[in-house]
Amino acid sequence: MNTKQLNIWQSKLGQEWTDRNMVSPSLRVSAFQQIIPDDVASILEIGCGAGHNLIALSWLHDYTLVGIDPLDYAVAKARGYDLDVVLGDCFNIPFRDGAFDLVFTCGVLMHVAPEDLTRAAQEIGRVTRKYILVIEYYSEEEQVIPHRGHDNFLFKRDYSKLFPNCVGGGFLGKEKGFDNCNYWLFKKGVQF
Repeated sequence: MNTKQLNIWQSKLGQEWTDRNMVSPSLRVSAFQQIIPDDVASILEIGCGAGHNLIALSWLHDYTLVGIDPLDYAVAKARGYDLDVVLGDCFNIPFRDGAFDLVFTCGVLMHVAPEDLTRAAQEIGRVTRKYILVIEYYSEEEQVIPHRGHDNFLFKRDYSKLFPNCVGGGFLGKEKGFDNCNYWLFKKGVQF
């Protein structure tokens, strides 16, 4: 599936973002330690960029970690850290059903248009065995935020009902290494 937002991301804007957004993985370790359930052994990050979250998670536990990103440039950067990262996006996840205990996004669904959000959620739900973690910008009502000269490229939303069975959530501020985001943890159940 090709969308306007994916096309923008795969342009020079995505490469510039990858170079500009250098995150200290060590800042995120404590947040992930509090969020990731104990019964998780394998994790897939959708839209992993250069791999900062995967690095933080590797310091936390001996998880099986895999990332996907739609930008060749980001995949190459992440592989430079010796991370297992492949080309893909939230509409085309190149793994079998239920392949991972936990699948998560961090600043990815905010770039999915409203008309495409259900498709992305279905694909994410397809590849998880136990949990989905969503880390995104929050707004009670959906807002379209102009971003770097593009309209309809960044959306703030309430993700708490994107999947059934929300079992946790909270705020992740700059002191935890995040850009003032919210997170929601969903447990896979009969309805999802």
